[in-house]
Amino acid sequence: MTPGDFVVNKKTFFAAAVAAIALCFGGSALAQTAGAGLQPFAGKWKINLAKSRMGVNGPNVVTPPRSATFTWIFTPRDYGLQMDVYTEYPLPAPTRTLMIKPDGKIQPCQTVQPCLPSGGNPREQSYAYHKMDDHMISRLFYVKGQITEYDTYAVSEDGKTLVITAWHAPTPDWQNMQVFEKQP
Repeated sequence: MTPGDFVVNKKTFFAAAVAAIALCFGGSALAQTAGAGLQPFAGKWKINLAKSRMGVNGPNVVTPPRSATFTWIFTPRDYGLQMDVYTEYPLPAPTRTLMIKPDGKIQPCQTVQPCLPSGGNPREQSYAYHKMDDHMISRLFYVKGQITEYDTYAVSEDGKTLVITAWHAPTPDWQNMQVFEKQP
């Protein structure tokens, strides 16, 4: 580990996440806010490789590098947001698409391609999104009903930067931190 590495204690993260969800999202209040207030995420976001760090699997496993044109597009929908991920941009179609329905309910992967970036069987994958506030959402990712990945998506107050941080259950002391810049 070098100075500046971003490491979060798993217990601290879960305690904070559970407390925030419990305080902010009681039952029907969560359902009423699902899909509302996600405007800061809407639009096209391109990765800034100089500011991003990939290492979610720990120091002994090489995480494949992202393309300099790696792009996410968030489109407002009635249920929340549609997230289209392009490993290279532009492509004729997204590499993968997810529905961001921030109601805390587990959603099955509904695409032919895997929903999890590392691949796998999409029929064994599911996820749940939670809205923390207008600028932050979290995602829990499941494979065969077991949590395998924890993510946070945060948009800066000025709306110009999106930071996505991912932890894997087997390697909680290591993260991917992807920094994206808003595109016109």
